[in-house]
Amino acid sequence: MKHILATDIGGTTCKMGVFTPELELLHKWEIQTDTSDEGGRILGNIHQSFQSEGYSPEDTIGVGLGVPGPVDFNNGILNGAINLNWMHRKPIAAEFEALSGMSTMVDNDANVAALGEQFKGAGMGHKDVVMVTLGTGVGGGVVSNSLLIHGHGGAAGEIGHLLVDYDQRFQCNCGKKGCLETVASATGMKNLAMFYHHEHKGTRLDMAIENGTVSAKMIVEAAQEGDALGLRVIDEVAQYIAIALSHISAVTNPKYFIIGGGVSRAGRILTERIEAHYRPITFPPAYENTEIVMAELGNDAGIYGAARLVKQYLT
Repeated sequence: MKHILATDIGGTTCKMGVFTPELELLHKWEIQTDTSDEGGRILGNIHQSFQSEGYSPEDTIGVGLGVPGPVDFNNGILNGAINLNWMHRKPIAAEFEALSGMSTMVDNDANVAALGEQFKGAGMGHKDVVMVTLGTGVGGGVVSNSLLIHGHGGAAGEIGHLLVDYDQRFQCNCGKKGCLETVASATGMKNLAMFYHHEHKGTRLDMAIENGTVSAKMIVEAAQEGDALGLRVIDEVAQYIAIALSHISAVTNPKYFIIGGGVSRAGRILTERIEAHYRPITFPPAYENTEIVMAELGNDAGIYGAARLVKQYLT
């Protein structure tokens, strides 16, 4: 039997998986991501790890790779990935094929996570799904008719850069202000907590804000305990996410919005508020039967999605 190999390349570890042609996960493991030498060892280490497990071109349908940066899906070229020390354009697909002799598909890590959740996780059984990943930044992926939408230059699904804060208070890494990422990521939550602190003195977050150690986890915990500043931040984060989802609904009309990433661990205190803000501002036919749910696959979403790419395009 031939296998499908998949890797979700992260800044700390590479998640590795082996699948049957029917996308049943047979085996998974992790290796450390060696970002030294400008990330020059990463692809070789992945190839070596698959080799050590006994996989060769003769018994492999193809390899799917998820990478933390913008990818031109048409040619498998990555336009840089800072946390891998890949600072320039890099032909990932061509390089891995030359190393391994295996056909290779490459896509952005948030995209493959979205495809994984659509296929095997919270969106299973539905063809139209949008995933929003709330972490240090905000990522996303749009699946329409079971296929990822990439767009002309590969920027489709960059949900974190939708303009939602019309006051444009905080600087985004993209160079602009007002992006969803500046008000709904872990960094965005800290931005809002510090911005509103002067109106909410005497909260449990005072000391952490004043000494610069406040974190998204602290803010969520404060909100869960009824802290006024924590609740204000969570409610505003939810409002901005709802604005973004409303815009997306009118364009793609998904069955599920899947919320993942570290910030999503806030759970119902966040999703209930997103739902409360979302429906009153959304075109009714665009939200009818749409559900906002939590991601289910955790760290496995990326390898499932990368394997799914191989299934869709190489078989």
